[in-house]
Amino acid sequence: MPKILIVGSGLTGSLVAASLLKLGKENINDQVQLSIWEKARGAGGRMSTSRSPHNQLCAADLGAQYITCTPHYGKEHSKYYQELLSVGILEPLKLNINNCHEHEAGTKHYISPNGMSSLVKYFLNKYECKPEFEHHITSVTKINEKWCVSTLQGKQNFFDVVILTIPVPQILQLGGTVKDILENNHEMKTKLENVKYSARYVMSLYYDHGTELNLPFDASYIKDDPVFRYIAVDNLRRNRPDLPTSVILHTSVPFGVQHIDLTVPEAEPILKEALKRSFPDLPSPKAFKCHKWRYSQVTKPYEDQPGVLEISQEPLLLVGGDGFTHSNFDGCVSSAEKIIQHFASKTANS
Repeated sequence: MPKILIVGSGLTGSLVAASLLKLGKENINDQVQLSIWEKARGAGGRMSTSRSPHNQLCAADLGAQYITCTPHYGKEHSKYYQELLSVGILEPLKLNINNCHEHEAGTKHYISPNGMSSLVKYFLNKYECKPEFEHHITSVTKINEKWCVSTLQGKQNFFDVVILTIPVPQILQLGGTVKDILENNHEMKTKLENVKYSARYVMSLYYDHGTELNLPFDASYIKDDPVFRYIAVDNLRRNRPDLPTSVILHTSVPFGVQHIDLTVPEAEPILKEALKRSFPDLPSPKAFKCHKWRYSQVTKPYEDQPGVLEISQEPLLLVGGDGFTHSNFDGCVSSAEKIIQHFASKTANS
């Protein structure tokens, strides 16, 4: 088995890592040499969960709020849903979300009671995948038929195979041979540049258990607000009334796009003032966090949604993630499956 690097420890990256390690365990003569590099301080990607600095039991999901499972994907990805439900990582969404648009008949919604990041960590822990955090890659360069991968922190290492599961704009920012390949492949580069994402800010408010919030609902999409698009009492959304109270707010995409170049400290006072205007009866939280999603959801995926894209055949360099499918749980699962299939076909012929 070649020495493999997966870049990104979101849902796609964690599923690819677990699948590769599973393949290695099933074939004792082909053990996996696998590394996972993640630029953040923890796993999860856009399924991250944040906790109050005063109480680790008080948590809020900063990204994905619930998983929408259509009848089609309920069948196609049934093994994932059944497994996650059987071990308690997923539960049915019980909370009514106001102003939620209608879905296809038979569609089911799921939440992760311990936070969405627990879903990603479940797949990582299943095969003892251990990401290395604060590894922000800057270049991928071909040297002596291997990939030399460098980080912003000054680390370098060599790999036989690299799999990128990061947002597409971050792929386009890489230096080294990857940049040269894309410069010489105008069609591929143009298709990558055409992948588009929405942007937004998220506010998480942390309270003591049982705090009265004075909200007319527990969760709602918001209409006609200049700043906010969604609000939820996060512990109730996660079926956890037993935990300390937390509230999550997502800004609208237009607000996110307009203010995306602000730093988080610059955006915080704007959001706090907007919170007072839109929800004047909300009590002051015990703790407050603001997070910026520069790449929130894929609004325009790679043409034809292939799930995986081969940047280089020798040495092998693959890219995947929801930018190559669609922006939800099932999109990430589909991309991970495509990556594994492509990897298996290449290594079987090598």
